[in-house]
Amino acid sequence: MAIRDQLLSVLKGREARRISFSLTASNGITISVDTSSFQRVSDAIENNSVSIVEGGVAAGWAQYDSGNNTFSVGPGQHWSRAFNALLVHEAVHASFDLSRSSLPWLDNETAAYIAQGYYLRNSGFSRNRLNTTGQPYLGLMIVDSIISGGSPDQFWISQLHGSLLSSRQYHSYIRTDFTGDG
Repeated sequence: MAIRDQLLSVLKGREARRISFSLTASNGITISVDTSSFQRVSDAIENNSVSIVEGGVAAGWAQYDSGNNTFSVGPGQHWSRAFNALLVHEAVHASFDLSRSSLPWLDNETAAYIAQGYYLRNSGFSRNRLNTTGQPYLGLMIVDSIISGGSPDQFWISQLHGSLLSSRQYHSYIRTDFTGDG
């Protein structure tokens, strides 16, 4: 299956359509991710305002670049539920870009990890396969708290925030703001 077709299949699939949550960002705004978020991205892919390229990132990785509205997917990718969950994560960034949202990067990444956790849960991914200190696991714990209590547990949100703020992967931008330009 071509990369474009796989991404569209993930975004339109049952597991992604079942993702729906809201959270209060660190600046007080409400962030929502739901079916319309993924529909916005799949529409943009279908009308070629968002492109998909193979390469530019390591195998097993994916990245959305809001500067040029492009998903980059690692070469020779072998599709899996874990990778599809990463695509959902990147689609959240794309959705915020396409809707011209302004929010702290910390909250942008938090929402993306929660969506990634939802996809993992919805697809039946075994949580035993996740690193219990990793951001995808923390996103999954937040999802569990939303499902059991109706809203994100602040303990798990603070754990994810701490992990993101201390990560070398995010250090160059996590304390700045994101502004989507469509």
